[in-house]
Amino acid sequence: MHDVRFTDSNGRIILERLQSNNSFTIFVASDELNWGDTRYTFIPGENADARFYLKPLTVAKLVKPSEYKPRPEIAALHDRGIKAFEDSKPDEAEALLRQAMKADPKYVAAFNDLGEMFMRRQKFTDAEQVFREGLQSNPKSVALLENLGTDLVHAAKYEDAITTLREELHIQPARGQAHLQLGAALVETGRYAQAEAELAAAKLDTVADQVGLQLYFGKLYAGTGNFIKSIEAFTAYLRLAPANSPSIPVIRAAIARMQDEMSKRGNH
Repeated sequence: MHDVRFTDSNGRIILERLQSNNSFTIFVASDELNWGDTRYTFIPGENADARFYLKPLTVAKLVKPSEYKPRPEIAALHDRGIKAFEDSKPDEAEALLRQAMKADPKYVAAFNDLGEMFMRRQKFTDAEQVFREGLQSNPKSVALLENLGTDLVHAAKYEDAITTLREELHIQPARGQAHLQLGAALVETGRYAQAEAELAAAKLDTVADQVGLQLYFGKLYAGTGNFIKSIEAFTAYLRLAPANSPSIPVIRAAIARMQDEMSKRGNH
């Protein structure tokens, strides 16, 4: 016999008085919208902390909400704003998108695109304000939550990023990029066990940013002293990263330091 106890709002549970040498299976049925049927088997004596993530929906079952369609004149403002940004006219693009946002606060795409424009120009405070403004009218928008969380990671506001990204994943668990950004924030705050679980979840999503994934796996393992795995991840990062990435010299220096430290350990 055993008891089940829910311990927090994030879905964590404790199974009490399980026989340590028996195999147990946890089954979570799909909600037909956010996650697929998930089955996880474990033996308490071998894995006391049974940690797993809900599986993504299969393509056949994926149900997407109908795309919000603004009035034609609002969509035209949005399109003109995108064109202006592509033509290197960021001020004109901002003005047009702000007109669209003001005219239709439910139009998530206008908020999202203006925020992303600010992020590309490393105006993280401006981007944060836009994403938060959009969330006032669209509090369950996973796109706005994900971009806000990503922006907060770039701005080194890690605690706020963790809260935001967990809120998004509570709404829609199978989002690899959100797991990646949450993992990054957890690495930067030294919560390595939690970070490893999030990065492992991100790895299951083939569309997640593979460059960022290898970068943060490298940082994670460097932080825990597993230099061999860290060097492997950082080496993969160097293969994948754009040649002009400002992180490349830093990563090469980190690899050299770890190799030097491993050499010193071998000599003792």
